[in-house]
Amino acid sequence: MKNLKLLIATLLIIPTLIFTSCDDDNSNELDGTGTARLEATDAAVDAENITGVFLSVEEAQFIANGQIQNSITFDSPKEFNLMDYQNGETYILGETELEAGAYDEIRLILTSSNQAYVKYVNGTKDQIEVPSGSTSGYKIMGDFDVMANSMTELVLDVDLRKALVKRGNGEFNLRPTARLITKSSAGMIKGAVDEDNMQDADKVVVYAYLEGTFQDSEMDEPTEGNARFENSVNSAVASKLNGNFTLAFMPEGDYELIVATYKEDQLLGELEFESATKVEVSIGGTTTSVIEVQARVVTNLLINLFQ
Repeated sequence: MKNLKLLIATLLIIPTLIFTSCDDDNSNELDGTGTARLEATDAAVDAENITGVFLSVEEAQFIANGQIQNSITFDSPKEFNLMDYQNGETYILGETELEAGAYDEIRLILTSSNQAYVKYVNGTKDQIEVPSGSTSGYKIMGDFDVMANSMTELVLDVDLRKALVKRGNGEFNLRPTARLITKSSAGMIKGAVDEDNMQDADKVVVYAYLEGTFQDSEMDEPTEGNARFENSVNSAVASKLNGNFTLAFMPEGDYELIVATYKEDQLLGELEFESATKVEVSIGGTTTSVIEVQARVVTNLLINLFQ
């Protein structure tokens, strides 16, 4: 079992409107139609030799109680690289009109001939198996409401670090682990890991856990089909240049942050986990590991080694 170290962080909360969503326009009407806008985003994969993870989407279906209510369709499939949309950046899939009410799922119907693939540094590609991807679709579960005469902005966070797994037979699978977030109810954690903490690591990743859900076993070698730090809500790679990271589209709640360091196995083109550290913050003379995320609020952290 690896030991968990401690980091101390300087906390600065900036109450700023970070999303210009229209779905809180004080309209509570459920009789009529509203508009849903759908975007996609990602965290990061663990393999250093992968430069792209591409999806080819023919349709995005909006589901309530197991029934398709409406869809976003395209004249030709939308193919995009999920890895191009990280740190709060999104790929816009489109908009559709929906009956006002409660919804609980979105399905991406993928192109039958070319659902998804990974692209490597050397230009070669491998197909990704997405079970039922071109029939019933890649499923993203999550509750959201559509109000009459309002715009509801939704983000699909695929988080390839967890969703993209390589099986023992060498094939890639895309797991249905994506998050569905309503922009107006999400906040953001932005920060920087001190350069002294990064100098000996090839990659530093910050993981966000709901308070009390992190266990030391999260650091263990994962079983096949799972990821290390499996139960994290979100993750972000710290920049090699300045240590900056962004945990975007975070649901309101209390979180704990774990900073993990990795070394690259250049022969395999993969990252090897080295160590993990829990972040603690000092607020008014009180030290705590709990960081509150509020809707539309940016929480800023400067993380240094705890002495």
